[in-house]
Amino acid sequence: MLIVPLLDQGGLERVCAETAQLLKEKYLVHLVVFNTTGMIYDVTGVDMTDLNLGAVDGRIGKAVNVLRRVHRVRKLKRQLDIQLSYSFGPTANIVNVLSKCRDITWAGIRGYGALSSKGSMRLICGLADRVVCCTRVMEQEIAMRFHVNSISTLYNPCDLTGITQLTCQMVPEAFRTFLERPGKTVAAMGRAHDVKGFWHLIKSFYLVKKQIPELKLMIIGDGNYSEYEELARALGISDAVLFTGVLQNPFCLLAKADLYALTSESEGFPNALIEAMACNIPCISVNCKTGPAEILQENYRICADQHKVYHADYGILMPVFQGEKNLEADIFSVEEEIFAQEMEKILTDDRLYMHYKEMAVKRAKAFGTQGYLNSLVKMIEEEW
Repeated sequence: MLIVPLLDQGGLERVCAETAQLLKEKYLVHLVVFNTTGMIYDVTGVDMTDLNLGAVDGRIGKAVNVLRRVHRVRKLKRQLDIQLSYSFGPTANIVNVLSKCRDITWAGIRGYGALSSKGSMRLICGLADRVVCCTRVMEQEIAMRFHVNSISTLYNPCDLTGITQLTCQMVPEAFRTFLERPGKTVAAMGRAHDVKGFWHLIKSFYLVKKQIPELKLMIIGDGNYSEYEELARALGISDAVLFTGVLQNPFCLLAKADLYALTSESEGFPNALIEAMACNIPCISVNCKTGPAEILQENYRICADQHKVYHADYGILMPVFQGEKNLEADIFSVEEEIFAQEMEKILTDDRLYMHYKEMAVKRAKAFGTQGYLNSLVKMIEEEW
């Protein structure tokens, strides 16, 4: 059984859907989703139950909702004689470990932010038979801070063949005029959440645009971007910034970009970084916890200083951003200025640009679906 809250846009949701598709050829797989509203990921051919128990407001409502989910999932586990249950994300993990019957329970910790919820982490780590992380750094920190029965790292998969095919599809008409305008394009992907740090990206982009006037910025993702649209207007660059919203196929747009930028405060394993590299795009990323260093540097431990610039093996790692969220158009942090300088450098230095363009494709191949499947099957067979 695979358990996930939603199958809308998001990293853990995509990984769950891909895991279901990969495992169904070898095992009987049952997918449990708390609510299928907004579902965009393909789970065709996978047996699925929609609990119709989406998020609710209020502490009492949330507690009752958890109990309802636990009851329903425990009943399903018994009915289907589930042998192993693998959940994705904090809310699914709680339901998984509390609904344990005769099954082996795996709790997938997909984001570094989950570690801040100490009570939840103690519960999940204490009850799960195995904790599955998506980075080595996260595995080491969880093992050090919490009691775990067993812990492993399993890097997220990237469907390189599928992405290549999707890059060949036609760009939706609504975005063609923007992308066909002269000038290079910087791209980013992610939901409109503060953790993604898009105000840093917009401010850094503004600073680069003063040196490269025709530069454009494209942000792909779901959510309310109105405050970022207002920031772009205040900076006088709204005509150079495109917010696409959520897309079934973002890769046909990504393939038109010249540079991918990641400005998150934290990540689990940034799938979008690998996907951009699979689209043959050089990458610049803040060196946040966790994931970017492990992706962009072979020996990630040598990039431990989060306040330095590293021209790493497969991309450029940048200092983490300091300070609180700031949407003031006339205030720029030191880190935003440094990020802008490195963006300008890679966009204007042809030799540096081509080097990281070639290394991006090479690195993406290390995260293909077959390697992921082999590792996952090996872990499953260790449990029998």
